[in-house]
Amino acid sequence: MGHYPEIAAISSQRTILAGETVVAVGERSGYLGYVLDGILGMKKVLPDGRTHIIGLLTEADMFGRVLDGGSGFSVEALTDAEVFCIERQPFERILRQDPATERAFLVNVLDEIDAARDWVLLLGGRRVLERVASMLLLLVRHRSPQAEGGERGGHAPVPVDLPIRRADLAQYLGTRPESLSRAFHRLQSRGLIRLLDPFHFEIIDYAALVEISGNDRFVASEHPRG
Repeated sequence: MGHYPEIAAISSQRTILAGETVVAVGERSGYLGYVLDGILGMKKVLPDGRTHIIGLLTEADMFGRVLDGGSGFSVEALTDAEVFCIERQPFERILRQDPATERAFLVNVLDEIDAARDWVLLLGGRRVLERVASMLLLLVRHRSPQAEGGERGGHAPVPVDLPIRRADLAQYLGTRPESLSRAFHRLQSRGLIRLLDPFHFEIIDYAALVEISGNDRFVASEHPRG
């Protein structure tokens, strides 16, 4: 893309503290965000007044709308985060002027739609255990899509970081914190994962985790990692 210098000129890096609202419901944010580090939550107020986490934004995810309307949900930092911010109006002008930049942006949007479908699949798990297994697999794939094939069925433990409160995670997965904790400990007792601390895990048996998740898209690799 020939417009990288222009994009750099309208961009900046921002530190967001846990609990800070990045985008309010209905707000047409003045910038687009690209998550460099940390976890943000997309939150929506339900008709009964309860707030529900409808999505997680982790490293390499984008948020913010271009060319149309305000946000249908709020974006809040669940952990301290680093975000790369691009001023919206100048960026919209670049998209109109440069088809290559517009195409690259649309490809990113399509990736985000695919990721949203994965999260919907995760929440479709009938049991909490299935949802937790799917979530861990998705986090591994999201962290390094290129490495996923090597990690499936591999013998070395696969690290997974999930530095958000269990209450927030339970809300997102549609369960209670105590049920979530039981699911994690069941996976550990079966030898599928290792709990290093409340926020860090290791996947020990990737193929078995795939089986528990019940998701056909996670198929064990024929070539396990060394």
